[in-house]
Amino acid sequence: MNLISTNNESLTGVLLKKFKTLTLLVLFAASTFNVSAQTTSTISACSDFTSGPAAWPYVLTATTIADGAASQGAQTFTMNVTSLPTGGANFRVFKTTANGSSFFGNPIALTLGSNSITVAAVSFDRAVKFQFSDGDVEFDALSVNGVSSACTSPPPAPSTSIISACSDFVSGPAAWPYVLVATTIGDGVASQGAQTFTMNVTSLPTGGANFRVFKTTANGSSFFGNPIALTLGSNSITVAAVSFDRAVKFQFSDGDVVFDALSLNGVNSSCVAAPAVPGCTDATACNYNANATTDDGSCILPDGCTDPLYLEYDATALCDDGSCATLTVSGCTDNNACNYDVSANVSDTSCVYLTADGSIRTQPN
Repeated sequence: MNLISTNNESLTGVLLKKFKTLTLLVLFAASTFNVSAQTTSTISACSDFTSGPAAWPYVLTATTIADGAASQGAQTFTMNVTSLPTGGANFRVFKTTANGSSFFGNPIALTLGSNSITVAAVSFDRAVKFQFSDGDVEFDALSVNGVSSACTSPPPAPSTSIISACSDFVSGPAAWPYVLVATTIGDGVASQGAQTFTMNVTSLPTGGANFRVFKTTANGSSFFGNPIALTLGSNSITVAAVSFDRAVKFQFSDGDVVFDALSLNGVNSSCVAAPAVPGCTDATACNYNANATTDDGSCILPDGCTDPLYLEYDATALCDDGSCATLTVSGCTDNNACNYDVSANVSDTSCVYLTADGSIRTQPN
């Protein structure tokens, strides 16, 4: 009786685990689908296009006469079409010629997939535009002269992932089916350095999950570390540096571990969005932080001369604005004094004066 109960409980546990895994995968797939859907645009919704004539109402401007010599170069647009309206859609080239007249190319049908055309370079300033017949064309990539459109963008990484859904992990043995490869013998000298992984776990499967270290030794044999239980929060381990080429891998027992941060040797995983780095994101500020991803309002903008050796020095200024121009020169600035210094611009009270009776004084009459 007890044996039957135990088996039933074991079967229930397995089914619950499989259900949880399936649920997590469905949620991640749905999240990925929704994000991907946001990476496409229609011509009519993309601000890169301006209004054109009735039959060609959407216009992509490659260059204009006002661009001068730059307009003479080859002009190219590339669009990856993901959906076409019923009846299809066309585009054509408009360009101005050497004598200033207008040229309209023959209509070209857009097709699913990549569409591209290049208008050859010339020796005169000109305008080149690509005109489109329908705004319901959907695309997931668009560029003009190599510059990608902001109307579509790569999908942002999800905020969390599970081990089994993250491509950073490769397959391992049955008891340790998910493996994070830190280095291999093929990496040469780089493999000798310390190897570190860090993972911030937000959810663990029922019964928990473990990881262990695998590494090769100096004589080429394999070493397997003791299992270490993953815990909620930050988990990290460093395998010390050695003096020989080796492999180091981190093996995991369960793919249902959910995490919101993962890095390997300091490189963040693309399976989850990198953690925000607060700081000043204004490149003109004195405390600009090139690594910051979120502006925290701390920017100190240029506000005056901060060098006390200059006449323009402002004691209240926090960030130099380049206005320091005149170096201070201390000396006697009174041209009536015997020791008047024509180069001085800051009086240092050193002036002396000769009186009528030939004596010296330090104050003028």
